[in-house]
Amino acid sequence: MSRIVDIMKMKKITYKLFMITSLILLSFAVLIYLTLYFFLPTFYEQYKTNQLQSGMVDIIKKSEKIKLEHAKNLLDEYSKENNAIIYLQEKDGNIIYSPSFMIQGNSPPPIITGKTTPLQNEETVNAFHKSFPIQFLDEGNLIVNVFATFQPIDEASQVLVRFLPYISIIVVGIGLGSAYLYSRFITKPLLYINERAQKMANLDFSENIVVRSNDELEELSNSLNEMSNNLQKTMNDLQIANEQLKDDIERERKIETKRREFFTTVAHELKTPLTVMKGYIEGMIYNIGPYQNRDYYLEKNRKIIERTEQLVREILSMSKLEQDTFKIQAREINLLDLIETITKDLAFFASQKNIRIINKIPPDNYVFTDSDLLEKALKNIIHNAIMYSPQGETVYLALTEDSKQNQIQIQIINTGVQIKADELQQLFQPFYRIEKSRNRNTGGSGLGLYIVKQIFQSLSINYSVNNMENGIQFLVTFPER
Repeated sequence: MSRIVDIMKMKKITYKLFMITSLILLSFAVLIYLTLYFFLPTFYEQYKTNQLQSGMVDIIKKSEKIKLEHAKNLLDEYSKENNAIIYLQEKDGNIIYSPSFMIQGNSPPPIITGKTTPLQNEETVNAFHKSFPIQFLDEGNLIVNVFATFQPIDEASQVLVRFLPYISIIVVGIGLGSAYLYSRFITKPLLYINERAQKMANLDFSENIVVRSNDELEELSNSLNEMSNNLQKTMNDLQIANEQLKDDIERERKIETKRREFFTTVAHELKTPLTVMKGYIEGMIYNIGPYQNRDYYLEKNRKIIERTEQLVREILSMSKLEQDTFKIQAREINLLDLIETITKDLAFFASQKNIRIINKIPPDNYVFTDSDLLEKALKNIIHNAIMYSPQGETVYLALTEDSKQNQIQIQIINTGVQIKADELQQLFQPFYRIEKSRNRNTGGSGLGLYIVKQIFQSLSINYSVNNMENGIQFLVTFPER
């Protein structure tokens, strides 16, 4: 139903143009007919009169230099060309010559004399009748009379009246047919443009408007196509921006949720040692049972404070990474020098557990990144490898190069331990601890690998943790050089 309504709406312009064109053509036809009927006789009469007068004036000028005998040819020619009756008269009324009285055949016309005029019985209504003075070399002053009827134009007017029905049929037929073809020719591209424009209005940009008319309609179609393309591009950009905004909002929501969970966990992690210390201190104050040994419990409080202080430092480091004002200070770093510095700092912890650190990092390998952040992340990884490996195990440090992807990878492998597959990715969650192997007695804050994750994400460094046959591999992949 809506389709039919749309078609009817589109047909309105064809109907209007057809009616207007038809009325214009019919008006012009009627105007032309009335002009011919009313003004043609007057125009013809004026034209005929001017022709008769101007022709006779020429003959009069020429007659002054020739004889009457020689002027007869001029009079004959004038009479034939103008379909006029002409005769010469003397002043007393005698007719001396008239081409109208010529005898049939080739014999010359006789000289007619007498006072009887050939116009005495002619109809003088609606006719030209005028006398002109004329003279020849061999004749004195004569009078030339000219008579011409306007009857043919009157007959033509009557014929027009009788032919009016036929003319009307022809004019109406031609006018309506021409108006229909003209309206269809003009409105066809307009209807086509309107149909495509309706699709554009309904956000359907699948088809462009193609009009090859080399005029304003083609310019209009090109403008609509350009508008359609720009609108489609803008809508695509808006859609992409909207999707991006949704993703950003969702990401911010997740970050906010994680932040709240993190601070809740932090509060819990801080509350536990504070509660323990409070219990120790109260026991020492009131000399309750074993708490009378103040030196022992003061040392335990000192260790709790150190762990709490370490936890606060880790929180501040992580908070610094998440600040918008934080900027990475990238420079070229020699990996061998960096690893040797880290292993020297951690040598004491390795010696306590009789763990060997085997450094297989070759010299002259450089990466471009933030030195302090990378050192902190690698130190946390190697420190974890030492702290959570059994006594007498080994920590391997190796470097591999991928020539196809132009990447450098560092492997940190600690032997003698494995982690369940479902717990590997949870290692990077804040305060996540593996049962038995990871607890507060190890001295960790629970944020070490979480900070590693934050640092690597800030530096665009890929990482992964995998179980090996006799150990755990931590793989660090640097971006393309």
